[in-house]
Amino acid sequence: MRICLLLLAILAAELPAHAQQSPTIEELLPRITAYAQQYRQSVPSFEVDESAVSQQVSNGRVKWEVHLEMTLRVLRVDSDPNGFVDRYTFNTVDGKPPTNHFKLPYFVQGILSNLVGLARPEQQSCFEYRVSPGDSAATARIDMWVRQGPRQPKCKDVFEDYHKTVVVDAASGAILHMTRSMSPKAARDHHEIVFISLDYAPQKLGDAVFCLPLRFESHDENNQGRMTATFSNFHRYASTAKVLDSGPRSQVTP
Repeated sequence: MRICLLLLAILAAELPAHAQQSPTIEELLPRITAYAQQYRQSVPSFEVDESAVSQQVSNGRVKWEVHLEMTLRVLRVDSDPNGFVDRYTFNTVDGKPPTNHFKLPYFVQGILSNLVGLARPEQQSCFEYRVSPGDSAATARIDMWVRQGPRQPKCKDVFEDYHKTVVVDAASGAILHMTRSMSPKAARDHHEIVFISLDYAPQKLGDAVFCLPLRFESHDENNQGRMTATFSNFHRYASTAKVLDSGPRSQVTP
């Protein structure tokens, strides 16, 4: 399955110089939308190991730090063909088996089951876009932010000060890197994450290859709660259990 280009560097080197001009947003949006739709419809339920560091920072100094080793299952939701839900198993907390009740400085979940694409197709006109060259001739960088002026009805639930930057493979629309931020007020009102940055890399699940998050960074509105995590050992997960609901679970403290 050609969802993530494994030979991106080779292809970039072979492109002629005139091909390095960035495509327009009108060319890129349909590709990214199609990629996101194919991604969500094609990615199977899978399991992955997650290693994370959760921190509380004050005046630039780490006051509290916890190291986590987890197993994460990303499961398809039967009631929603495009829906996923995360299920965590905490294996160790600071190298020891977790107790029944433990606290963390800052914890983010839902990373692998969300954050694909730019915006819902009906809301794409709610944003301004700027396209610039990526790190290679085969990639493009897109910055998007909320369009100023009176809000259209379809834009009323767009988050305040929402900003997203993605680096995509210009030909396929595959997302290779993403950062996303919003105002602290919007994050509080919608139980969302103020800031997150993700790096994607090709991962094999069965016979298919997908661009999946390999590393992420996140922080709270005051940059005092921080979390970084890496993912490894991706593999398909088969289970007879059915997941019926994927309610909002953007941020929790066990």
